[in-house]
Amino acid sequence: METLALTSLQPTQFDAATDLLCAAFADDPLFNYLVPADVGDRSELMAYLFRLLLICGAGGDHSYCLTDGQTLKGVVIWMPPGRSVGLVDMLRAGLYELPFRLPLQYLPRWQAALALDHYRHQAMPQPHWYLMLLAVSPSYQRQGVGHQLMQPGLVGSRRTHHPCYVETSTEGAVRFYQRYGFEIVKTGPFAEQAPPFWTLQRQCG
Repeated sequence: METLALTSLQPTQFDAATDLLCAAFADDPLFNYLVPADVGDRSELMAYLFRLLLICGAGGDHSYCLTDGQTLKGVVIWMPPGRSVGLVDMLRAGLYELPFRLPLQYLPRWQAALALDHYRHQAMPQPHWYLMLLAVSPSYQRQGVGHQLMQPGLVGSRRTHHPCYVETSTEGAVRFYQRYGFEIVKTGPFAEQAPPFWTLQRQCG
């Protein structure tokens, strides 16, 4: 039986993590809305966006990857209470390039999506653990990888007595998070023509 290790995600693993994220979110409704299929060099644009998220989110002590020593099977970024990634952080990481990479007609979609962070703070004004990103390689889904990736935030929530918060655009992910005690806060499209969207929270304990 193979031994899996949950370790801190290192910058040297960003290339492999980017490839994993591109594969895991290839059919995700939110990213299909933000980066439609008719965008030229879509795969390159998706890689740029996921790399940006890794740069922004993986600088703390709560970003992890699950490996068997060689193969990256999943990645997760938890934002602990008091830490967040804002627009300024994303611009510094490279978001300023987006208007030059994406057709102009799709930029309003990104403006609406970036406003979701404001909605999160409205829904959860108290300090909380934010599950910024979780992805399992398509080759290793339904093998307990996601369960292990959830643990750092859940353990942290119990330790600090702060709730957890997550957003998703798939019903499958909603069911997954509900198994860990998350409850739906709000559902519905966040913008015109946007896909359904769920926000969920889990009380501490």
